[in-house]
Amino acid sequence: MNVLKLTTKVNNLESICSSFLVKDEDVDEKKENNIALKVKAFDEIVRECKDEVDSSDIEHKIHVLKLLYGLEVDGHNITSVDDTLDDYVSGQINDSHMEVNEHKINSIKSIISSIDEIIEKLAVEYKNILYKNSKWYRFQGKKLKKYENLLTQLMSLKEKLETQLESDSKKISFMIIENFYNIYIFFSFLISLSIEKNKEMLLIEIANRLDRYIEVIEPSFSGRFLHHEDMIYHYAIYEFKELKNQIFTKLAPQ
Repeated sequence: MNVLKLTTKVNNLESICSSFLVKDEDVDEKKENNIALKVKAFDEIVRECKDEVDSSDIEHKIHVLKLLYGLEVDGHNITSVDDTLDDYVSGQINDSHMEVNEHKINSIKSIISSIDEIIEKLAVEYKNILYKNSKWYRFQGKKLKKYENLLTQLMSLKEKLETQLESDSKKISFMIIENFYNIYIFFSFLISLSIEKNKEMLLIEIANRLDRYIEVIEPSFSGRFLHHEDMIYHYAIYEFKELKNQIFTKLAPQ
């Protein structure tokens, strides 16, 4: 691995990252002191959603999807709704006018993944220099130092990106939770109709869209064990996964 080329690549990564690493004075300053109240309020919203789903017949679901979401579904057929699904999801999590959106989160994830790959290759090269050239170690000192500096630089950059990713994920998660009633009713009604009409391919498409919500919420707790302040995000993911379970139950071999 050429050190000069690697240094250039790392510097380019830092330059690219500058557009994502926005100075946000509010990051981690506002603690969720009333998280129990937030979870309770969210629980009530979910309960209202499920009550409405359980009490609505097919005709009501068709009417609501058409009136509130612009989805044309009649009593006998479900037409292709791929475009409608994409438009709806994009409007929720990937609007270009949003401060934080799915595209930005996925871009940061991709950069972090690239950094991990470089770190892994760099670490292997570093070990090779140490063990294969042990008797010439004192002549490799400058090169090893450059590798160490690059590793430090990459680790620092990765830490900043992970902090930014968590902050951005919390922002978009908050927007999803704020609009959870509409999101849940939309997908629940559409899943019910798809099951009623045996539209298996449509169910698969719906499951794929639900994954997009899950993937933008997950970085909000960065793979940590359950913390008190993360409960609301875990709860939101749980409900999206429950919707997916409805689909998988229908699609599972009988």
